Amino acid sequence: MIREASDADNAQIAAIWNLEAIGTTATTDTEPRSAEAQRAWLAAHDAAYPALVAAVGEEVVAFGGLAPYRPKRSYARTAEDSVYVKDGWRGKGLGGLILDALIERARCCGHHSMIARVIADNEASLRLHERRRFVRVGHEHQVAFKLGRWLDVLTLQRML
Repeated sequence: MIREASDADNAQIAAIWNLEAIGTTATTDTEPRSAEAQRAWLAAHDAAYPALVAAVGEEVVAFGGLAPYRPKRSYARTAEDSVYVKDGWRGKGLGGLILDALIERARCCGHHSMIARVIADNEASLRLHERRRFVRVGHEHQVAFKLGRWLDVLTLQRML
């Protein structure tokens, strides 16, 4: 089931996020989220920039959200997405369910486009976005250093 994230989901969302932040290149972030930081992350989401979870019973198995692309008012109708799937649940279509719901929410909120910034060797995330008509519009070379290596970041965009 895909639903709005709630305060009760914070610990599970942080657990998924923290594994990615400290052990993979799925995100360029390198620090785990504290409980306080996780609460702030969820509080920053609203109707125009929702946070969603995929849940099986009480277990959060994936989550995603929309965020402002840039803080300037002129970018207010462009949203940046993020999607994370819990280890052990990948390959089951959950990322697609979350991203499809985020696309629909973005459209309903009047956003004009969506942006995804993906590490260049994250083939799963690239496929996920490209299957949903995101196109590559930028390539930043060696802009992040994580886990002992330089990472390229690709920017993908979907017009809504």
